[in-house]
Amino acid sequence: MNSLNINQKTLLWLSTGGVSNRMTAKLLDYFGSPGEIWDNFEFEKNNLSFLNDRIVSGLTESKINFEEKLSEKLKREKVKTVTIFDEDYPVKLKHIQGPPYVLFYKGSLDDINKTTIAVIGSRKATNYGKWAAEKLTGELAELGVNIVSGLAVGIDAIAHKTALKYKAKTFGIIGSGINIVYPKKNLELFKEIWEGDKGAVITEYPFDVQPIAFNFHDRNRIISGLSDGILVIEAQEKSGTLITAGHAADQGREIFAVPGNIDSLYSKGTNALIKDGAKITRSVDDIIEEILELKERVNKQNACADMSTLTDDEIKIIYFLKSGINNLDDLSRETKIDTGELLSILTFLEMKGAIKVSSYKVSLLI
Repeated sequence: MNSLNINQKTLLWLSTGGVSNRMTAKLLDYFGSPGEIWDNFEFEKNNLSFLNDRIVSGLTESKINFEEKLSEKLKREKVKTVTIFDEDYPVKLKHIQGPPYVLFYKGSLDDINKTTIAVIGSRKATNYGKWAAEKLTGELAELGVNIVSGLAVGIDAIAHKTALKYKAKTFGIIGSGINIVYPKKNLELFKEIWEGDKGAVITEYPFDVQPIAFNFHDRNRIISGLSDGILVIEAQEKSGTLITAGHAADQGREIFAVPGNIDSLYSKGTNALIKDGAKITRSVDDIIEEILELKERVNKQNACADMSTLTDDEIKIIYFLKSGINNLDDLSRETKIDTGELLSILTFLEMKGAIKVSSYKVSLLI
C-alpha cells in the first residue's frame, strides 16, 4: 500500500482508536478537517468532553509510528481502505445519512457504482425462499446488476453464490473487523468473493472487532446505502432484514418484497412490507419497472434483438440519429419524411425501445 494521505491517516487513526462514526463527525465539526484533527489533537484533547479519557489516552499513545504500523498490517492482511474523502469511495454511500468515514475491504471496488440491488432475507430460509433467491438473483445477475448482501447464512449466502455463478460482481458487508470471518462456515465464500476480480468483502469496523449484535444494525445501513433498491425474500416480523428495509426507506431506495404463504413465519415480514407499500415482486420484471437504468438497458437489449423487424424508414431515422442529428426539423429534412409521418414513426420506434423522444430532441437508445 502507498503512503497514506492526511485524510486517510487521520480517519484510520480515529477508527482504529475506537472512535465511533458519530464521534468522528463531532471531531470534524470541532476541528474543521482531518488534517486539523491530526495536527491539533494534543493541544485540544482536554477540551473534547465528548470523548472519554480511555479513548483520548489510546489515541495519544497510538499516534506514535501509527502510519508505519498500520501500513504493515494492511499489507500483511491484504486489506485495502478507502475514506469518504477519496475519489474511489462508493458514490451512493456518500449521500446517505451517517455514511461511514472509513471502509476496510478485501477484493476490488471496481464497478461498485453501477446498478446494484441488495438481496436480503432470513438466515433460516425455507425451500421456497431459497428457490426465489436463486431465481431472482440469477436473473438480475444476467442483466449485469451488482448484488450486495450481508454474507450471513441463508438468503444472503445464496445471493452471493448465485451472483458468482452468473459472473456478476457481489459485495458482502460484514459487522466485524475485516480479519474476522463470521459465520465461520462461510469462509470459502468470503475467499471466493475477495480473490480475483469478483467484488469485495467490506466493513466499516477496524481490525479485530468482534461481530456483536449492535454492529449488524449499523452494517445494514451500508447494505441499503450501496444499493439502488433492496429485494427482501423472506423475513420474520421482527428481524434484521426489516431493519435493512427501514434504512432503505429512509434513504429513498426502492423496496421490493417477494410475497409468501400467509401462514409462514418467514413470510410475515415480507407480506407486511407489501402491505406498507413495498413493490410486490413476482418476477425480475417487477424490479426492472422501478429502476430507470435497468429499464433503459432492457429496452436497449430488446431493441437490438428486434433490429431485423425495423422498416426502411425506421432504419433511415436510426442512421441519421447515429450521425448526430437529433432535432425533429433536421431529421425531417434529412430523411425527407414530412413532420406528421415522422412523429408517427418515432412513436413506434419509442414503443420498441429504440429511441426516447423529449421536447424537440430524439435520443438513440440502441
